[in-house]
Amino acid sequence: MPLADSYDGFLFDLDGVCWLGHEFLPGAAETINELLAGGKPVAFVTNSPRIPRSETARYLRDGGVDVPDELVITAASTLIARALEELGDERKVVAVGTDSFKKQLVEAGLEIVRTEDWQTARAVLVSGHFGFNYEELNWVARAVRDGAPLLATGRDPTMPMPDGLWPGTGSIIAAIETASGGTAIATGKPEPAIFEAGLDAIGRPDRVAMVGDRIDTDISGAQNLGIAGILVTTGATSQEELEASPIEPDHLIEALPDLLA
Repeated sequence: MPLADSYDGFLFDLDGVCWLGHEFLPGAAETINELLAGGKPVAFVTNSPRIPRSETARYLRDGGVDVPDELVITAASTLIARALEELGDERKVVAVGTDSFKKQLVEAGLEIVRTEDWQTARAVLVSGHFGFNYEELNWVARAVRDGAPLLATGRDPTMPMPDGLWPGTGSIIAAIETASGGTAIATGKPEPAIFEAGLDAIGRPDRVAMVGDRIDTDISGAQNLGIAGILVTTGATSQEELEASPIEPDHLIEALPDLLA
């Protein structure tokens, strides 16, 4: 019996599972479409905050997977929800991240102040970006030392790209925590909120599996909520990490087409 038949719905990680750099991995789009055609609801749960969920959904549609924006859950969307809950009406923040990440914050009603004006900020919101530098680290560390909550889209130390692993948001968070003495609140995987949002998106069927390539975020976070964890073994988790980890996935597959084998 195909592994897919054991579950009523699926949550998929994107980077390293469905695609690399928005280029679908072999057979991934076809597998997802076959699951959808078979009546199995799917949602995409990603720690990548770089682009809004609408743009991520457009990449999926451009690759042949015709899904609405609402089926994409990003660490940025869960961070925004947490920030709005924490801040109430006082919505001035210092933001570390890409222009697209900052645009998402503004569109949600948050007011971004310059990093050098950190004294007026009520929180520091962080996601990874290529322009992170010492000056930015200095200002945001001072804001955190002064009492501003530090919220992050995730703690992934790296992210898989076509030419190998690149530093992720977790690498930047590590620098800020070291410089400030603070501890970040992460809203991406393995935190419960992002998985709960994914379950809501697919209507909470009885038997759900999370398919991911990180045993420490995708698999552990899913299993903590009673969601089965299916690890794609050719992603970010090496064989050595898998053997050393106390976390045991429910299933191991090499790539998405193995769900239907």
